[in-house]
Amino acid sequence: MITKQKLVYCRPTLCSGCRICANACAVAHDGVANPRLGRIAIHQNLLERYEFQELCRHCEDAPCIDACMVGCIEEDEGTGIITNDDRCVGCWMCVMVCPYGGMRRDLAKQVAIKCDQCKDLSGPVCVDVCPNGALVYKEREDARVEPFFAGPTVA
Repeated sequence: MITKQKLVYCRPTLCSGCRICANACAVAHDGVANPRLGRIAIHQNLLERYEFQELCRHCEDAPCIDACMVGCIEEDEGTGIITNDDRCVGCWMCVMVCPYGGMRRDLAKQVAIKCDQCKDLSGPVCVDVCPNGALVYKEREDARVEPFFAGPTVA
């Protein structure tokens, strides 16, 4: 078990639902501003007045790893970050088993996509661009024990 891990976690009460984070993520990974391609999803229920973010929690014993039939989802032993590579065949098994909605479908490429904490960049772009500070990239002792988001909040 990894004792310290940096994670992107959200403070739902600060989220305005602007989707700047999802757009920035899509630009960083795919070169196009499309929130549907972002590795973070913003969900809103305007009737009940809440917004919340879905993103990969890099679970210990991640169910997506076991569900992947081609073995393209792996955990980095040093950081605990769960990544997927270009061997994905788009079976969506990882999407179906993820309890947090962290696995997403890129329907144009027919592959699964997920947050890799911008491992090839200086840090997660979603955190850098969030105008309200709703997203935080922080080292936590309990990151693998306690979930950082328990559910939607009512505004």
